[in-house]
Amino acid sequence: MAGPAPRRAADLWWLHPTRIVLLALLPVYLAILAYDFSGVVKNVYIPSGLYFFGIVLLLALAAGIQWALAQPLQGPVAMPPQLSSGLMLALLVPALLSYVVWLGPLLGQPHLLLEIVAGERAEVRDAISTTPGVTTFTQFGVAYAIAYALKRGAGRQAMRAWEHAGMALLLGLAVFRAFAWAERLAVIEMLVCFAVAHMAYLPVASPRRWRMAAAVPVVAPLVLYLLFTASEYFRSWDYYVDQFDSVWAFTLDRLITYYATAANNGIGMLVDDTRWPYYQGAFALEWTYIMPGLGQLLDAAFGNPRAAASVWLATYARPEFNSPTAYFRIVLDLGYLGAVLCLLAIGYLIGRAYSGFRRGYTFGLLMYPVFVLFLIESLRYNYLGETRMVPLAIGIALIAIDIRRMRHGSVGQRPYADQSGLLG
Repeated sequence: MAGPAPRRAADLWWLHPTRIVLLALLPVYLAILAYDFSGVVKNVYIPSGLYFFGIVLLLALAAGIQWALAQPLQGPVAMPPQLSSGLMLALLVPALLSYVVWLGPLLGQPHLLLEIVAGERAEVRDAISTTPGVTTFTQFGVAYAIAYALKRGAGRQAMRAWEHAGMALLLGLAVFRAFAWAERLAVIEMLVCFAVAHMAYLPVASPRRWRMAAAVPVVAPLVLYLLFTASEYFRSWDYYVDQFDSVWAFTLDRLITYYATAANNGIGMLVDDTRWPYYQGAFALEWTYIMPGLGQLLDAAFGNPRAAASVWLATYARPEFNSPTAYFRIVLDLGYLGAVLCLLAIGYLIGRAYSGFRRGYTFGLLMYPVFVLFLIESLRYNYLGETRMVPLAIGIALIAIDIRRMRHGSVGQRPYADQSGLLG
């Protein structure tokens, strides 16, 4: 007698974007009220009316998601996609070459890495530099992680050995980048985008495994704390060893400080800058002002208010705690009403992507992993507005084109038969 059909990890309750906002982001944001800012920042802006307006923005984001989910997508569930080997190479090669250009010089300076291990330096930013327009293509690696997860999870094609090796190599380079460049986000974006995309077709075969998967949010904060502690032990513990009783107390304080100071920084810029809203996109879509060529054109046409914001952060924020959140940067650009409408619109897109993700539609499969990354980073960082989003968006567009091409006339692929019930 056959057992029950397996369920998809995509249907797990905690992957629902509204729950991410209301059960994860909002409680963390509310907890900032209890944080002791003394000795951390020069000026404290919490609590304040702007802090409570941040709650309105989070609720607007959740409302936009629910608005989209109240309009169910029509049409049949899509067949899992196929992706060509050419597409995988087109994503992998530029990412690897960008890493070679960027981090290759460290091969001739191994002493820099030894100094990090010995606690004599925190990272190598002062010894090597990025190349605008070249090193940003390491972000093709994140697009590769999404493509790899979908191709592997869909099960319609045999994976080649070099595709597995490419994923392992990109993840290893991201870990090295976090160590040498002090950029943990490089690892977070690879893991989050891979994990979410992989869950689109991941079967959970038994009720016991389903219950275990449903309980992931219970253990996830502990895992996050352990990983954060491991990274901070090598990154900065030697600088603070005399100020804390243990590395565990230090990293817990530091993890909370990242979120608390981000909200304080964002509010502080609004309080001290009387010229907003700018209506220029310089904060909500910061990449437009950093892109070579385009940035100079926008500067000449509209001016660039980012310079004043940078001065504020250099004056009032500590260098290691200088994030200003996604939410208050949108307020700088669009004002109160504009920010609420913008968050409603972003929420709507996230809700549509989530619906498409569960039904196997290309937009949802490719963008929902990125939207989850945006959500979990939004209290500190506007992932959608940063330069690293541009090559990732290009990579996602290439994947979408390849999926469409493979659906219309591809030959030579292994036939697919859904016997699991996951598509019904």
